[in-house]
Amino acid sequence: MGVIISPTRELSTQIYNVAQPFVSTLPNVKSVLLVGGRDVRADMNTIEEEGCNVLIGTPGRLSDIMERMAILDYRNLEILILDEADRLLEMGFQKQVNSIISRLPKQRRTGLFSATQTEGVEEMAKAGLRNPVRVEVRAESKSASSNQLINSKIPSGLHLEYLVCEADKKSSQLVDLLIKNKNKKLIVYFMTCASVDYWGLVLSKIPALKSISLIPIHGDKKQSARDKALASFTKASSGVLLCTDVAARGLDIFRH
Repeated sequence: MGVIISPTRELSTQIYNVAQPFVSTLPNVKSVLLVGGRDVRADMNTIEEEGCNVLIGTPGRLSDIMERMAILDYRNLEILILDEADRLLEMGFQKQVNSIISRLPKQRRTGLFSATQTEGVEEMAKAGLRNPVRVEVRAESKSASSNQLINSKIPSGLHLEYLVCEADKKSSQLVDLLIKNKNKKLIVYFMTCASVDYWGLVLSKIPALKSISLIPIHGDKKQSARDKALASFTKASSGVLLCTDVAARGLDIFRH
């Protein structure tokens, strides 16, 4: 048996979909996706009727299912995965994660994956791992001007830039940026769900942006709407994803 925990519904869904081709080839192995925004009773019925030995989901729903279902037996659990551990802590899931871990056998393999090594992640590693082995991944590339190897954290296919401007000019600069890159796929992050909704409405009213697909996604939207938005942006050859940090980590969005 195995349990995989990730911070967002989108990332959990992606992990589940990627795992399915592998799980389907293994005899007597059944995985189930457990995330919020769906009927918890339906999830429980699936487990009771079809069984499962790989649980993939978000901390809240996993913890809820574990509390409700005494039928789940963790004695044979072999592996626990904590994906994007720093985000799990940042989003306030420490209590749920601790609740999940407390139900699992101490004799297990645990994988803790994190993009950043924060103090909280270090504490989680000390509490949840025994004699951990640290593996650090560094991408190395040669500088164009020299043969020296340099550390690179930005994928070669991703272009990043920033612009410093006065607050009252930020809106016009954003519109100008979207127009100049209208044939590309862009992601624009906002601090709040309300900001995503506001700018989604405002930008859609600008004539110069009428031909651009604006796709909003945030945590206050229904799960079906979030799934549809992410699928639409992933399949599109161009467009703008307007989002909060719900889409900030770990998602695979392909270029066309």
